[in-house]
Amino acid sequence: MCQTRKMVSVSWRGCRAMSRFARAVSFPTAANTAQKPKVSSCVPRVVCASFGSSSDGFGSSSRIISPRNDHRSCHRSFVSSASVANSVGTSSKPPHARLHGFDKARQGLSDLCDVFHPEPVDDSTTGNRQMQFVEPGYLRDFGGVKRFSGPAVTIRCFENNPLVREALNEPGTGRVLVIDGGGSRRCALLGDNLAAMAMTNGWAGVVVNGCIRDAQDIAKLKIGVKAISTHPLKSSKRDAGQRNVPVQFAGVTITPGDWVYADMDGVVVGGRTKFEL
Repeated sequence: MCQTRKMVSVSWRGCRAMSRFARAVSFPTAANTAQKPKVSSCVPRVVCASFGSSSDGFGSSSRIISPRNDHRSCHRSFVSSASVANSVGTSSKPPHARLHGFDKARQGLSDLCDVFHPEPVDDSTTGNRQMQFVEPGYLRDFGGVKRFSGPAVTIRCFENNPLVREALNEPGTGRVLVIDGGGSRRCALLGDNLAAMAMTNGWAGVVVNGCIRDAQDIAKLKIGVKAISTHPLKSSKRDAGQRNVPVQFAGVTITPGDWVYADMDGVVVGGRTKFEL
């Protein structure tokens, strides 16, 4: 009989503790409600025994404590990939504008990704296969323009830049010169004179898989320039290299005519069709 009373006492104390917990979760204090927003949560129903007159041997009966349903009034808005995709090409703002601060005029990489690659990063079946991303941190910004885009003109050269001068001496018409220097850090493939020539001739930007020099002066020019790093030594002029060939570096493959988009978030490579917001 004594052992039975001890078991009943323990059960009763446990029931009271669970009841206090349920009330604390279900009925927030005035201070908490004033400082913290309501959070939608699923609180389990607590079933305990209340002791009194009943038909079982211990004089107990079941009682259910249910939390308040205030959280049912809280609503959250999510946007599906289909709704974002359907919004492309329409005159109205995409439905995710309120959630992500969408700005069509900004033309940022984040806006392009939100519209043209709305799928989760781990979704390997429905992602936009035309959108490639240069490895984060691989290229640095050096030009006076941080956001630029245009169809690519490609050059493959290693520590020699005659074709770079030849290309930048032509009208750029808003294109982006992509120079694959093999990632060499032994000399510079672009200096302030070539960068100024590119700006004068209407190139949108230059992306260098290698080094540049005269970085302080290039930063004053109104042209986009991205490169691995800087080096004060100029390149050689003996090997011309190759022009208008596919180049591959930092996780992307760029073919002539592919659209290149760049800002301070990185570099995105698309297909031959421009991503229009």
